[in-house]
Amino acid sequence: MDVRTYIQDLFNYLDRYENATARFETEAFLQTYNGIIAVLNPLRQQRQEAVAVDEYLLERIMQSPLTSSDLRQLTVQILITFFESEVDTDGQSNRAYAYCRGLRAVKQDSPYFERHLVPLVCDEGGLSNNFRLKQFLLSEIVRYLLKFGRPLQAGLRPEDFLALPTTLQLVELLRRRTELGSNLLKDRTALEFHLQRVDYFAKLKLKGRFHERLLTEWGYLQATTFWTRLKAAVRSVASGMGRAFASSGYFRLVINQRRPAYLFYSLMIVIFILIAIYVPMKWSSYGEQKLEGFQQRSQPAGTVSGR
Repeated sequence: MDVRTYIQDLFNYLDRYENATARFETEAFLQTYNGIIAVLNPLRQQRQEAVAVDEYLLERIMQSPLTSSDLRQLTVQILITFFESEVDTDGQSNRAYAYCRGLRAVKQDSPYFERHLVPLVCDEGGLSNNFRLKQFLLSEIVRYLLKFGRPLQAGLRPEDFLALPTTLQLVELLRRRTELGSNLLKDRTALEFHLQRVDYFAKLKLKGRFHERLLTEWGYLQATTFWTRLKAAVRSVASGMGRAFASSGYFRLVINQRRPAYLFYSLMIVIFILIAIYVPMKWSSYGEQKLEGFQQRSQPAGTVSGR
């Protein structure tokens, strides 16, 4: 298929996103975008075709303001920057890029991506709350930064990481996952291991739903279930009671100063005891019912009980 057809389809999807959002097809849009990206490298060797495609891109871009929507701005700026970086080898196929760059508050590509495009992606409620779009566009920004931006700091110090805006923290985490692998939580020397140990991911997820979903997908947030909460409560109670009974003097002081807390502890202990009694009883009753049913089914056909 001619790359111009892909470009035309892509801008049709942008128009639909802005004017008929309910009819916007996310996966079809992403496939069209990827179709254009796939032909960039071959275009590098076809100089005349590259110039023609650049002219066509400029024509389509100028038909609507880039600020018509967040998706248009993100898509066009990312795509056209990739086009210039990968296709334009002689300065003859960069007119569309020059036009888009002229509209930027920051002219340099990497700083512009980090300061303006990343916040657009991470904006709570942005991109119609479409997580798939947000995730994909962030990954494209990271792909560009890894390929054409500053080198990755594999040994990034926790204090330097924490000094970054939270949106750029997501970018840095994704850069590291892409470049260094997805098992960084198991590496005791890695930044991610330290962040997990100090429970920083639980704080970072509070910055927004997008942050939380990304961290969950990456496996940086532990799923909380009833049993994990119960175990945590038991450990907390046991720890508190252990400290209280460490010495008689400390125990009397705690009882006098923290009666409401230990009333709660006592109630929790009673609940745990009741659970410890109730669960085995229910399990035993269930086992007896299953055994009785098995015995009835195993009785030979035609046998009449009592004869």
